[in-house]
Amino acid sequence: MTEIRPIRPYEAEEFLRLLCVVFDLDFDRAHGIFFNEPLFDLRRKWAIFENSKIVSILTTVPLEFGWGNGIGIAGVATDPERQGEGLAGKLIQSVITESEKAGEGAVYLFAKNPSLYSRLGFEPIDEVYRASIAAEPVESLAPVLTFEEVEASYREWSMAHPNRLRRNAQRWKFWKWNLRICTPLAGGYICQEGLTIREVVAPGLVDRWRLPLGSEWFGTKSMAAQLQVPLLNPSFELHFMAYKSPSLPQIFMTDQF
Repeated sequence: MTEIRPIRPYEAEEFLRLLCVVFDLDFDRAHGIFFNEPLFDLRRKWAIFENSKIVSILTTVPLEFGWGNGIGIAGVATDPERQGEGLAGKLIQSVITESEKAGEGAVYLFAKNPSLYSRLGFEPIDEVYRASIAAEPVESLAPVLTFEEVEASYREWSMAHPNRLRRNAQRWKFWKWNLRICTPLAGGYICQEGLTIREVVAPGLVDRWRLPLGSEWFGTKSMAAQLQVPLLNPSFELHFMAYKSPSLPQIFMTDQF
């Protein structure tokens, strides 16, 4: 018997084991992250069951924009012994149907290989790049903004355009899950994770980029262009793909799903 549905609490470890097998993750290390991640929600962890065994899985992530709601799809994985049978496609199609019923009809995902998703109606709408930033080198950036200052600045930015991702309390909790240092920039802020820049909220024009030596951008091509980030030798990382998207989302990789 074949069944497609969200998993139940007693099925979570089986779900995680398949995820670890497919993505070559250490189960013990992944266990704590999986169950404690701020967006963890069993109702959004979908699976195909055959004779009560999980054979294909994915996770959905809620997304809110000014124009309405959508979902992100992540962690698509199929039992290695069952790959090539179309199970992942079948699961994705079922999840899209249920998401449309729930008013989350726009669907997004990041992919190295777009072929599977193109067959299901997804279209590439953007690309994710990693690139050095041509900036004036400094030892450090200061002063450091408080979380409340960052939250207020992002809220003002996100409300200014309907294509920008909105963050509720749960998403901000996810955002804070990683150590991020934010410092002022052009009336907004720049967010550092080590030497990686994945988020820049700058309402004004950045006329002078001053960053620690070795800083690099990791984000979409469209956001880099909007912010006029001076990229050096960008290298392709991922396709950003969409199904029934009303417009091009403005989203930072700090919210990657």
